[in-house]
Amino acid sequence: MALIARSVYRWHRMNDKKTAGTHEYSHLYWTETSREKVVDGKIFTLERSKKTAPDGRTSEYMLVNAPDWVNVIAVVHDEAGRACFLMVRQFRQGGEALTLEFPGGIVDPGEAPETAAVRELREETGYTAESVRRIGRTNPNPAFMTNTCHTFFATAARPATGQDLDANEIVDVERIPVDDVLRGAVEEFDRHAIMLAALRFYVLATSSEN
Repeated sequence: MALIARSVYRWHRMNDKKTAGTHEYSHLYWTETSREKVVDGKIFTLERSKKTAPDGRTSEYMLVNAPDWVNVIAVVHDEAGRACFLMVRQFRQGGEALTLEFPGGIVDPGEAPETAAVRELREETGYTAESVRRIGRTNPNPAFMTNTCHTFFATAARPATGQDLDANEIVDVERIPVDDVLRGAVEEFDRHAIMLAALRFYVLATSSEN
């Protein structure tokens, strides 16, 4: 399983621009010739990218350029002693529905992803952790997004302070049984594709330890 866990990083190595012309898939790579900002939003910019294919064709693509994101998986226990994921319930504007998610958010400029993970865990849940370790990373949608979402596992999470939410956040903190999430019994969790990717990283990481 450790080999499987390491394989999730392979596409990042394959996509390294420094090696784009050196491997067997070099005929698939497009080269960017220019990029311009079209919309400057609060949490992302919309950019027009002009690219050229190896056979000389050219095309324009619209890209969402956003900061990196983090999410943090912490396992705690409820009053019955069941292992639970520490999760946040909130209303998501795009889907216009409630979701259950692992705590997370945006990596601030100049901030290390590990630092952002600890900060987001504390701000959204009031919990701290003995340590965090990265168990995976992925591009939320490589068709048009440029950023990376980093998934961390928090060790020995415990309550420390109250929530420290942004002005526009309304978030409930909940403990959701791990078994319920793993068997697909939590609809609000399954609505969020990035959470499903994070859960996969968790399963791979914990399986490799057994």
